Amino acid sequence: MKTWLGRGKGVRVGITICCLIAFVLFGYDQGVFGGILQNEDWLNQFDHPSDSKTGIIVSCYNLGCLTGCIINFFTADKLGRRMTIWVAMALVIIGATLQATAYNVPHLVIGRVVTGFGTGMKTSTVPMYQSELCEAKYRGRLIASESLFVGVGIVFAYWFDFGLSYAGGAMAWRLPLAFQIVFALLVVVLVFALPDSPRWLFQHGRRDDAIAVMCYVYDKDVNDAWIIEQTKAIEAAIELEAEAQS
Repeated sequence: MKTWLGRGKGVRVGITICCLIAFVLFGYDQGVFGGILQNEDWLNQFDHPSDSKTGIIVSCYNLGCLTGCIINFFTADKLGRRMTIWVAMALVIIGATLQATAYNVPHLVIGRVVTGFGTGMKTSTVPMYQSELCEAKYRGRLIASESLFVGVGIVFAYWFDFGLSYAGGAMAWRLPLAFQIVFALLVVVLVFALPDSPRWLFQHGRRDDAIAVMCYVYDKDVNDAWIIEQTKAIEAAIELEAEAQS
C-alpha cells in the first residue's frame, strides 16, 4: 500500500493536515455568515429580511448540524470513516453552492441546512478518525489542536468578509459563501490518499487489511512486535465492547 504521501510519517502528517483543514472549514462555516448580514447587496437580494427571518436563516445551519450528527450515529459505522468524510464534504460542497447561488430566502435556507448536514457528519467523524490513526502519545494534543483550528477558521472568515466588503456588489457575499468549497475540496483530495481506520476494519472482519494499514501508517513490518501488540489490544477492546453490548 503506497500513495503520493509515501509511508509512515508522510501519511501521519497527511492525516493530521486533512483533519485540521476539516476543522478550519468548521470554523469558517461558523464565522462566514456573520460578516455578510449587513451587506447592502445581500439585504437587497433577500428583500431586507426581518430580524425573525434573519434569525431563521442563521440558525437553520445549526439545525442541519444537529441532524447530521444524529444521522451519523446510525450510518458512520456502516460507511466507515473515509466514506463518511467524503459524504460530509460532498454535502458541504452542495450546500455552499446553493448558498452562493441563492436568489431567495428558501433557496438560501436549504443551502445552509445541507451545509449543516455535512458539518454535523464531519465534526462527529474527524476526531475519531484522527484518534484511530495516531500514536497514543500524540493523541491528546492532536485532538485538542482541532479546537484551535476552529478558531483559525473563524478568524479567517471574519477577515475574508472584511476584505471583500470593499469589493461591493454580489461578490462581497457570494464569494465568501462559495469559498467553503475550497476547504472541502482540499479534504477530499487528501482523503483519497489516506487509509481507512484500522479499528473500523478490525470491527468489520477485515483483519488483514487493518494490519496492512497499520504497517503503512507506521512504516513497520507485519511481524513487528509493536504491530502485533496493537493488533491484540484493538481486538481485545472490540471483543470487550461486543460483550458489553450483548
